Formats: sequence, C-alpha cells, structure tokens
Amino acid sequence: METYLIRHTSVGVAPGICYGQTDVALADSFEVERDDVWKKIPPSPIFRVYSSPLTRCRRLAESFGNDEIQFDARLMELNFGEWEMQKWDDIGLGALNAWSEDAAFTRCPNGESFLDQYHRTVAFWEEFITAQDERPTLIITHGGVIRALIAHLLDMPLAKSLQLGVDFGGVTKISLMEHVPIIHFMNR
Repeated sequence: METYLIRHTSVGVAPGICYGQTDVALADSFEVERDDVWKKIPPSPIFRVYSSPLTRCRRLAESFGNDEIQFDARLMELNFGEWEMQKWDDIGLGALNAWSEDAAFTRCPNGESFLDQYHRTVAFWEEFITAQDERPTLIITHGGVIRALIAHLLDMPLAKSLQLGVDFGGVTKISLMEHVPIIHFMNR
C-alpha cells in the first residue's frame, strides 16, 4: 500500500503568527504550489484521498479531482488554544519557555500537547491500515500530523520528531510491506 503524506501549501498569514487549528486562508501562490505538488505524485486514477477539514488542506485535496475525499478532524494541526492567531512574540517568554522545554508533553493553554496530537494521529492511522484497501492513498494534512505519524512508524521519541522539517507542499511516501513501514522519501 503506497501512501503519500502531503503538507498543505503556504498560508496567507503574516510571519510570526501562531495559527494551529484556525482555518486560515491560503497564500496567493496556491495554484503554483499546487502544480508543484502534483508533479511529485505519480498519476493514478484510483487514489483514495483523506484530508484535514481545514481549508488549507481541503483546497489541495479537492484539486486532485477525486469525488470521494474523506475529511477527518484527527488530521488537523495542533490546537494551540489561547495562543491561536497570536504573535509568538506577544505570548510571553515565560510561557513559551515553559512549553518549549517539554513541547511534546506540555499542553498549550486550553489547547493540546504534541502527545495529544500524536494519539489522534495514531488512532486515524490504525483505522486507516485496517481498511485493507491497497489503492494508492493521498493524505493531505499538516506538519504536526506528519511528524506524529513518522514518530509512530519509526518508534521515534516524540521530542526528536519535533526536529523533523516538513515544508509547505512537502510530500512523504510511505509503504507497508507485511505491516513493516518503509519511508521511501520525506519532504520532497
């Protein structure tokens, strides 16, 4: 089973803003970035498509022309709670330092920890792989979800997975061979 994890394209949010689960607009460069993503995926008329319901993923998912997109809230980005749409500089150094010292396990105020995101991502994945559907699959999602899934597949410590770079429009290819995950490439 071939699976392509695709991070959404660039967003229309000023640099330095924390936006997590806020449904923000895409950047004006969406069409160009979308075309670049398409070039990274081999053509197939039979893709299964899963997506975060947030617009920045939904638009990319819909651009593949598949009528049966399955939107799943478990594929959403980390919920930053009270920090959503705040400038990182305005959050406060003390709060940010406390969070970043153990970001994998510390919840944002009225939000999630990376561990929370990891648990919902793994729940999605376990349900996904039990479907026994061998069609190639696209999963359009967010950087945090991709990091969480890579951590799960490679049995990687959560704190280490936060060091993985996941670019806008980046594609990661995974296959399962007798339930053993193979990562063919990441962030292409």
